[in-house]
Amino acid sequence: MAKKTTEKDVLIVRDEKTGEISVVAGLDADGSPKRTPAKAENAQSFLQFDRHGDVLDNFFKNFFRQCKEPSRFGFYRVAADQADKLLEVMKDLLKDPEANKELLAPHKVDTSGYEKQVKEEQTTKKTEQTEQKQEEMEKKQEQNQESSQQAQGRRGYQPIDESKINWQELEEKWGVKRDDLEKSGDLTKMLNYGKSDLVKVSPKFGGEAFELDARLSFKKDGEGNISLVPHFIRKEQKLDEYKEHKFSDEDRKNLRETGNLGRVVDIVDRETGEIIPSFISIDRKTNEITDIPANKVRIPERIGKTEITKQEQDMLRAGLPVRDKLIERNDGRKFVTTLQVNVEQRGVEFVPGTGRSPRTAQTQEAKNNPTQGQAQGMENSAAPQKEQRRNTWTNADGSIRPISKWSGVNFTDQQKADYAAGKAIKLENVTDKQGFHATMYIKFNPEKGRPYRYDTNPDNAQKVAPSNESRTQVAVNSEGKTNEATKNLKEPLQKGQTAPKDDKQQQQQEKPQKKNNKGMKM
Repeated sequence: MAKKTTEKDVLIVRDEKTGEISVVAGLDADGSPKRTPAKAENAQSFLQFDRHGDVLDNFFKNFFRQCKEPSRFGFYRVAADQADKLLEVMKDLLKDPEANKELLAPHKVDTSGYEKQVKEEQTTKKTEQTEQKQEEMEKKQEQNQESSQQAQGRRGYQPIDESKINWQELEEKWGVKRDDLEKSGDLTKMLNYGKSDLVKVSPKFGGEAFELDARLSFKKDGEGNISLVPHFIRKEQKLDEYKEHKFSDEDRKNLRETGNLGRVVDIVDRETGEIIPSFISIDRKTNEITDIPANKVRIPERIGKTEITKQEQDMLRAGLPVRDKLIERNDGRKFVTTLQVNVEQRGVEFVPGTGRSPRTAQTQEAKNNPTQGQAQGMENSAAPQKEQRRNTWTNADGSIRPISKWSGVNFTDQQKADYAAGKAIKLENVTDKQGFHATMYIKFNPEKGRPYRYDTNPDNAQKVAPSNESRTQVAVNSEGKTNEATKNLKEPLQKGQTAPKDDKQQQQQEKPQKKNNKGMKM
């Protein structure tokens, strides 16, 4: 066994155009094999390959990636320790490869597998580059649209005057640099009274700096002074009240499920005492409760190619969700989602987790309404199969199609499963445009119908966890999970309940067990 690890081969290469026969000495800059005359006295220049190692694989992968005419060369391998004896024989045989095909067969290197693998990699890379370019364009469009929406307000609207910001003080106090905010696009959002994405800040406590994640915004006081407001990540909100507005059970349910209150409420301005009708949401990245005056939110008449009806606009102005809305983007891509006003978006959002392909939505609707589903199925059967499914990132049933790599980084089995389940996966050592290693997150975006790249984990803080006393209640009533101590109860669990609450429920829990035990046979 130990002998195998030391066995070496050398490669003989034949130029199929000229018939020239040489030995491989490496790769040239253009990917073509670097060749040396097939003579025993040149043995020191021969490139040797461990017969059981990866060097040969890497050689052929690089060859097919770089060489412009790979089909021009044929490769044959001989044992390195016998090369001086076999070279002359191989040269004679290779003068007419077709006639000596059977004799050459044991030495012929089948490169078709390497060629196929490299072509698949290049196709995937081109697809990723196209998607990333499209993603960058979409992000710029979204940022421009957001800036435009924020700039459309009441008369006299003015963004924050940057000249009044003491950047030196902010850098010393928080470790925040203007150039970093400008490069990321966060500065534009902040100057228009919005928040940055999650960034690293380094506040100092007792002379020692601590690195924390936070979103940032600017605050202007009555005298026009500008200060930085950090919005740190909170583990959980109690959802009792906010700015003297007490949350009802329905309010808490809505905030936990969608992140939005679902209605307009009156909030008292603590400085002026003015009553302001406002929307309330939870910042999904920090779990902070936020609000925005209703008169500062613009309700669109159209999203992409899709018209928002007058009735739907009224529902959105009231904070209500518009469910199962079919949206057609300007590029023709369609998806079904829920629309609702969100404070962080300062307008209408696609509620996360509600996006589905039209086909998936039809399937779910057919299950709920069998008669309508049959009619819809007949209608769909008449449509061409190609038209029903245009998205190469999803399967025919609308589920996420698994992928195994992104930007040249292979997924682990767990990452493959997480991606197909709709979760965000973290990729490290991804090479960016400047050739440096970077960390990114990839997650399938239902609204865009494809994988999407994020700089921070999009799954962070998307849900507000229930309090400890309600975890069992939420798991059983809302998530369909089973609690062994209450699995036979007919009524839903109440707050804090983890076991039967009275004798009646205790009998319900025990009765099926006795019945099953009675029929058990040994």
